[in-house]
Amino acid sequence: MRLIAFSDTHGRSSAVRKLFLQTVKTTELYLFAGDGRSDVESVIKDFPEAKVIFAKGNCDYGSASPEIASCDALGYKVLLTHGHLQCVGYGISELERLAYLNKASLVVYGHTHCRSCEYKNGVYYVNPGSLALPRDGMPPSYAAIDVIPAGILVTIAEL
Repeated sequence: MRLIAFSDTHGRSSAVRKLFLQTVKTTELYLFAGDGRSDVESVIKDFPEAKVIFAKGNCDYGSASPEIASCDALGYKVLLTHGHLQCVGYGISELERLAYLNKASLVVYGHTHCRSCEYKNGVYYVNPGSLALPRDGMPPSYAAIDVIPAGILVTIAEL
């Protein structure tokens, strides 16, 4: 099962369109970790086959998206959050607590605009970076996450 995680588009719907054009044929589920829901909504109408789960970012004013969303991927529990409420700018300890309490195998978050993939105590913590405004000196990025019965493989890819 192929998941594509992305975040922090901040008004750059053209970046979302480019991502979908490149990945929609091989992706079963998109995970949007917030800050630009309207960018995604403006694009997905042209990709009716795309399934998207949303988490509310700190800049998604008025959004009905949940702060924390979850789904199942081949028996692995996946959590999706923007990360601002878990203070991810200071580390992932609150994400670790969230994963433990929810028995998650994968936590996807955003907010920092910096790509990251950590594996701790059997859980992957993935920040796909920003699809439009990276702050780590690297090109815009997203995460391609392949879930198979034997495990999870995370690849940070450049747009």
